Amino acid sequence: MLKKYDGFDLLKKINNTTYNKSGKGYFNPIIQLMIIATVLNVFLEVSIRHSIFGTIDYIVTRPYIFLYNTLIILITLSLSLLFIRRHFFLILISTIWIAFGIANFVLLSYRTIPLSASDFYILKSVFGIIDIYLNTIQIMMILGILIMSIMGLVMAWNKLPKNRVPYYKTFICVSSTLILIFSVSEISSARVFRNLVDAYNEYGFAYCFSTSLIDRGIGRPENYSEENIDEIVSVLNIEDSNTPQRRPNIVMVQLESFFDVNHIKGLELSENPVPYFTQLKEDFPSGFLKVPSIGAGTANTEFEVLTGMNLSYFGLGEYPYKTILTSSTAETIAYNLSELGYKSHAIHNNTATFYNRHTVFPNLGFDTFIPIEYMSNVEYSPIGWAKDDILTTEIIKAMESTDTKDFVYAISVQAHGKYPRVEVDSNQKIKVTGSKNDIEVIPYEYFINQIYEVDQFLGNLTEELSHYDEPVVVVIFGDHLPSLSITDDDLVNGDLFETEYVIWSNFPIESINQDLTTYQLSAYVLELLGINNGTLTKLHQAYNNEEDYEDKLLMLQYDMLYGNQYVFNGINPYEIIDMQMGVTDIKIRNARQEKDNIRISGVGFTPWSVVYINNRPKQTRFIDESTLMVENEFLGYGSNVFVAQVSDDRRVMSQTPNWYNDY
Repeated sequence: MLKKYDGFDLLKKINNTTYNKSGKGYFNPIIQLMIIATVLNVFLEVSIRHSIFGTIDYIVTRPYIFLYNTLIILITLSLSLLFIRRHFFLILISTIWIAFGIANFVLLSYRTIPLSASDFYILKSVFGIIDIYLNTIQIMMILGILIMSIMGLVMAWNKLPKNRVPYYKTFICVSSTLILIFSVSEISSARVFRNLVDAYNEYGFAYCFSTSLIDRGIGRPENYSEENIDEIVSVLNIEDSNTPQRRPNIVMVQLESFFDVNHIKGLELSENPVPYFTQLKEDFPSGFLKVPSIGAGTANTEFEVLTGMNLSYFGLGEYPYKTILTSSTAETIAYNLSELGYKSHAIHNNTATFYNRHTVFPNLGFDTFIPIEYMSNVEYSPIGWAKDDILTTEIIKAMESTDTKDFVYAISVQAHGKYPRVEVDSNQKIKVTGSKNDIEVIPYEYFINQIYEVDQFLGNLTEELSHYDEPVVVVIFGDHLPSLSITDDDLVNGDLFETEYVIWSNFPIESINQDLTTYQLSAYVLELLGINNGTLTKLHQAYNNEEDYEDKLLMLQYDMLYGNQYVFNGINPYEIIDMQMGVTDIKIRNARQEKDNIRISGVGFTPWSVVYINNRPKQTRFIDESTLMVENEFLGYGSNVFVAQVSDDRRVMSQTPNWYNDY
């Protein structure tokens, strides 16, 4: 008769060989942990490189780094020795590491940036766009794997044996590992990471991911003191600001994944997809722009441009929008221009809640924010992103909403991935006719045709603003390169972390072409206009060629956000703005019963307008900007009605005053 056998019997046999009744065994459990840690580390490194041979080369060329990462994993595995259910917790911890590796492998199939703790901070925002990256079958498979994993862990808890706890051996294991970790100075001293991709490739997954979990903010500089801050302030003449002769409206247009694909070596196209941008670079100030990320991380490019701060000084993979800026204000170009009477507007043709923009922008000095929830007549790309041509209307609307000069920061989204691997539009105008490398033509053609439309949007925008009755400057730049199979060697400029910028204006500006970083861009634009308001603005304008430029920048950033704010005499001068959502008030004019339906009349409605009756949301049909319909509802006497703008994740952005039914 065959004996019933299940997968846990193997672990029971291993357990029996690990400890016999006398407490001695053939295998020391610590050696088991070391073997498992090594195997897990190899798996994690393969998830980064998508190559076994690349991982072997990494192990051979950087053995100490590989050992360091193995020790980090070993530390976590050794925690299992503290429990009588040692095998269960060993499986649990190993499963978590494996899940991280799988998630990293999958993420790197869609983008260029590896998994970090910051991805968990923005997880809620990602749920709203998950259908763009995963189809229904893939989502069901993930849920199935998750359910099976939980069931497996439950079975492991019930079936795996209990063991005595070897406290002495555990203490030796953990303490020895910690000593080894702190003795490897080559990696433990690493603090400033210029970019996430290089950090993971150089220092390994376990170290970088673990660092991203605990590394937040800016570390205190060694020479940080009130005296040194005072010295910087005195040199910069903080109180001495220029009085510019001309105060133009300033529009910054941050383009999603936009770059000149003509910089790709050997790529042959049926026609130039960015002819207008090409012409702009010839006619107006322009240059390469060093950005902090590839394929993702729009909010961090945005952060550097607005604040003038270098993201490299923050934690590995950190999004300041998800950390310090949720609770603190910071010096920005918006705050600095407000000193000159400017009103500041943020515009984004995507949801307000992504990257916490709806809560962060008041801390960055914006007076208004127009997200997609406040837009009508939005058109969409074949994969579901809003097209950028809507931004022309919204930019002009923002500028016309005030009687002052305006600063507008527009964030586009049309060229966003995931780029399809099957044809989604048979009417694409531009074709890939040849390439030096073996590329996937379909995602390239899709992306190229999207930036072709973005290029047309730029032409329409500048055409409209060329007739504007006030001076206008438009700063155009890409936030990062797209998540396509592009390497440094594929580019004429040889750098994946470079996009380009152009400074268009409807009046003459004298300048020379200059390459910049994103944290220098705003200060450079203001310098061309004779404006130097702001501490960091002055630093970038006066010190960007000095040897201690970065040291001063680091010290000022730390002092402003995490230090004693000596630069502000101990008091942060930037107050949180009572930011208005949208630039026009949404109003209810009337609500009346029409047979079985309720018709709401008013102004400023959008497809994201939701009717509330007696404080309860109702299924709302958008008719036009002045009409909403609630079907199969009765409006009783004394009912109160209001309209709210509701994001896709069901957050109320704003609402109208109550309208009461008195008949």
